[in-house]
Amino acid sequence: MVVHKLANFYRSHFKLILVLVFLGLAVLAWSNRFIQDDAFISLRYADNLVHGQGLVWNAIDRVEGYTNFLWTIILSVPLYLKLDPVKFAFVLGLCLFELSLYFTYRLANTLLQSRNLALLAVIFLGANHSFSSYATSGMETQLQTCLFLACTLLLVESVRPALAGGFLQLDARASQTRPLTQMVKTEPVAQDNWSTARLLLLSVLLSLAVLTRLDSLLLVFVVLAVVLFSIFRRRQSSTRKSVQTISLLTPLTLIVGAWLIWKLRFYGSLLPNTFYVRVASLNSLKRGAIYVYLFFQSYWLVLFPFLFSIFGKRLYKHNRGWLMLLLLTVLWLLYVVAVGGDFMEFRFIVPVLPFIFIQIVGLTFVSIRRVNLQVVLVLLVLAGSLHHVLTFTNPSLRYYDIESTKGLSDLLTQDRTDWSGIGRVLGESFAYDANVSIATTAGGAIPFYSHLKAIDILGLNDVWVARHGEIIASKPGHQRRATLNYLLERKVNLLIGHPQMVPLDSDLRDVALTDYYFYVKITKNDSLPANSRIVEIPINSKYKLRVLYLVENPLVEGAIKRKGWVTYPLEHERQQ
Repeated sequence: MVVHKLANFYRSHFKLILVLVFLGLAVLAWSNRFIQDDAFISLRYADNLVHGQGLVWNAIDRVEGYTNFLWTIILSVPLYLKLDPVKFAFVLGLCLFELSLYFTYRLANTLLQSRNLALLAVIFLGANHSFSSYATSGMETQLQTCLFLACTLLLVESVRPALAGGFLQLDARASQTRPLTQMVKTEPVAQDNWSTARLLLLSVLLSLAVLTRLDSLLLVFVVLAVVLFSIFRRRQSSTRKSVQTISLLTPLTLIVGAWLIWKLRFYGSLLPNTFYVRVASLNSLKRGAIYVYLFFQSYWLVLFPFLFSIFGKRLYKHNRGWLMLLLLTVLWLLYVVAVGGDFMEFRFIVPVLPFIFIQIVGLTFVSIRRVNLQVVLVLLVLAGSLHHVLTFTNPSLRYYDIESTKGLSDLLTQDRTDWSGIGRVLGESFAYDANVSIATTAGGAIPFYSHLKAIDILGLNDVWVARHGEIIASKPGHQRRATLNYLLERKVNLLIGHPQMVPLDSDLRDVALTDYYFYVKITKNDSLPANSRIVEIPINSKYKLRVLYLVENPLVEGAIKRKGWVTYPLEHERQQ
């Protein structure tokens, strides 16, 4: 009796329950919020745009060091309105997160014809720590994911007979009493719904996805192939086919084409500068494969690829909607492997996580009929999300330098690192004067908050380093580094390198100056300026920053005297 009443309550109040689930997942995402240092790269470009210098890194350097044009433009809004850009990014990211959950629900419901299973897919997705965390981060990840879902949903809902109909669906009349796993066959009842308005909307959405990240072209190619096939397979006049094709291709061609022409004229290159660091430098397929494997391992999803190979035939056979999700997922994961993965916690996998979890739900409740196995698989997915949260900081899972979202957040907020604080202190100390130049690997918050001229040692925002810098590793985004001679040619005043924060009461003799202390290779044979020295700059109440003062600058000299910063001649340190 109690179970029957609960079931009736669930059915009659399903919309309320759905809203509560969405709100609960939003609260979870807010509790996982963080800001990533790379987000401040986009903010620096956006800030320069707002102040009339254009989308540039330094005022004189036209380099496309961002990979998220649309997101960077959006981030210029709070800067123009003088709002807190981090809070703005958090709020917008959470809105996109909720919209992604809604599109996931719609897509799952269309494919599974079950609101209950669609809700389960939403819970799987929203409870995933990586997906939940990247609701914020200040980066474009959630915008790209939302656009992926919007395009796929529009495609599946429009090509109904080929993609969403003619496969196993829940019997609407029996769904009130039968279990979720009881299915019946139905026949397609609708024709492809490719109206001009839908095709124009899809084309614009695809354009926005490409403007968000250029690698969204993978989605574009798959969607265009499916839609064009759908258009030309139908029995309709040649004129109608031409109108539909033009409606599909025109906005995409005009928007993306105009953007590419502008890029070529403004930056002199169609590809972002980061391409030459990440892809054209030392790359590792092994690292990319391990990156993908660690995702499935950490979330206890390793079993599912094997289950798909055994039971997946029932799900994918004669159902091109499911096949399209599979194709997008596989192609995207292969792309992630090809580029060597990433150093951030599974950021590159987030755009296809909705597809992965929808397919897991489909496999569990369509292909597999044993209720006890279904229960085990559902619990496995939920337990895997908890396992990831509890164990991902284990060093054994970070062998390939995959940083957890918490670790990424701590770089900006903890006293021991405090990259945001470093940027603010440097900016205030030199009156935000771009005549002072710094060089650092932390190319986000420090350059953004300091407003100083900045040389990106890793080359993401430097044309020369990206193409000619010393190749040192296969870690994504960290393959190259600037040489000392190049930094001297650029007249760098303060070499921060990878920020070295030490306790305020520590003495320089406590740390030896090694060849890699400031990340840039420095040897005894290098010709350093005669007056080179180490400067200690207090950042907060506990720690100070050590920098290498290379090229003299009156603003730096003034700050050293005015603030009483401790300096050490470089010769003194070499004698240790």
